[in-house]
Amino acid sequence: AQGLGEKRETVTHTPARGAERWLAEVPEIGWQYVVIHHSGTTEGSVASIHAEHRRRVDASGNPWLGIGYHFVIGNGQGMPDGHVEATFRWKEQIHGAHSGNAAVNARGIGICLIGNFENHRPTDKQIQSLKRLLTELSHRHQIPEARLLGHSDVKA
Repeated sequence: AQGLGEKRETVTHTPARGAERWLAEVPEIGWQYVVIHHSGTTEGSVASIHAEHRRRVDASGNPWLGIGYHFVIGNGQGMPDGHVEATFRWKEQIHGAHSGNAAVNARGIGICLIGNFENHRPTDKQIQSLKRLLTELSHRHQIPEARLLGHSDVKA
């Protein structure tokens, strides 16, 4: 993976029908990974995660910019079930703060599904939305299946 300071290429692609809402507000960079997470909570939203992450600091004591993920998929408790919402990190094409690995955060799209999957499975609508989002993003950025990761694949 490339480091934070390296130049990033931009990607052009016509999105699948309905996926236009997942386009960034600036030219998309060449992402290399997708890292899938669960919130570990029964409910949540982009706004609630953003507020929680704004209270955090990194290892150097610097405050986080806010929500560390690029996308959040709701479970019907805080966000509509299966609704996919892009965060400011995606819209502005900036690094994530989600995997615990700086190189993966720099080149990896973070997707968070609301829910605690140690206790309950994701909803059917979440799975359907995740599949659509993964298909679109992996096609648009030529991300191979081997680089579609769960958080525990990057850091325990």
